[in-house]
Amino acid sequence: MMNQMEVDDNSADFDMQLIGNFLSFASRGDRVGLNQMLRAGTSPNVQDYDKRTALHLAASEGHAPIVELLLHYKANVNLKDRWQRTPLTDARLYGHRDICRILEVHGGKDFINDQPMTVRHEQDSNELNFDISELNTERSSTVEQGVFGESVKVKWRGTWVVKTVIKSQIYHPVKMKLSAKDNTRLRELRHPNILQFLGSIVHGEEMILITEYLSKGNLDDILCRKGRLDLPTALRYALDIARGMNYLHEHKPLPIVHNHLDPRNLLQDEGDHLKIGEYWVQMFYEQIHPNQDTCQKMDDPSGTSIYQSNVTKKDICRFGFIFYQMLEGRHLSDMNFDFINLKSVDFEPKFQISRCPKRIQQLIERCTSKDPQSSPSFSAVIETLEEVSTSLGRAGCPVC
Repeated sequence: MMNQMEVDDNSADFDMQLIGNFLSFASRGDRVGLNQMLRAGTSPNVQDYDKRTALHLAASEGHAPIVELLLHYKANVNLKDRWQRTPLTDARLYGHRDICRILEVHGGKDFINDQPMTVRHEQDSNELNFDISELNTERSSTVEQGVFGESVKVKWRGTWVVKTVIKSQIYHPVKMKLSAKDNTRLRELRHPNILQFLGSIVHGEEMILITEYLSKGNLDDILCRKGRLDLPTALRYALDIARGMNYLHEHKPLPIVHNHLDPRNLLQDEGDHLKIGEYWVQMFYEQIHPNQDTCQKMDDPSGTSIYQSNVTKKDICRFGFIFYQMLEGRHLSDMNFDFINLKSVDFEPKFQISRCPKRIQQLIERCTSKDPQSSPSFSAVIETLEEVSTSLGRAGCPVC
């Protein structure tokens, strides 16, 4: 029989799962799923770690029907998140004018941009860092959540989170830490397919990162259990990865490059979707080599983005390897996947035609090609995957 503490823990875990599902529906624009939860009694004002509501997320992503649905259920239009931003603040930030008008009609306020802002120095941004004394290690346990660092599940303010101590080689030859600017940049990222970054702690000689906890393991675990995935599941996971990566690559004003995409940092959430972790690791390397502006876009005379060709190529290529592994069951992690030099790998995907549609074969071949010019963007990858997924869903419709 469970004691009261265990009951409370299970209740808290269930509440966070419910809130996560609810906010995920809002962020994805899933009106049917959101409406079902609202009709079942879920409050439209539930908030995540950073006090973000479904209205914040819908306003950020540009989902006007979701905004209208939440307002119909009397969502509080002026709730502030951790950074004192309201849904109207977010709608203005991302240029969604239609949503701005909807929110303003319902009394929405922008408390940041409607009044002079106080200039704050980076060294004064103490709320960006966790207080290590707030991390409760009672009943903690080791979790597999990524390639870099050792991760442990701990409690923070009553909620399970993951504490990761970064391996020393990441900040060799100089000691690394995330700046307040990097912390802010990472914590403000919001997408259903990226792991939520909560903050960082410099503790003695250790660099500690705090992220959300996902209880269902990673893609590497799934592949080890199943060997390979059926086509619909592989397509769904590939779309999750591509959507998360496209969000990172399209981040403004500077794109976020992963460079270390791996089945072990692709985590499964409670809804069986994948979330991308460790997208912050490249920031450490950028600080080690500060003169190499890997996030700077440059255009050559032909109009081809050098950034797209050279920097994002590694992310696209790793995606192609992982997608191939999901479909064919080949364990590419056995090939020193962490630090593989993709340009020198003699890799030629070979498919069983009965298992993999021709369009998917061609997509993987383009992603893993050594010719940067043939490498697609993640937005193009998403378009192809969505078309193939739709074709699979039509009875009697062949996938070419």
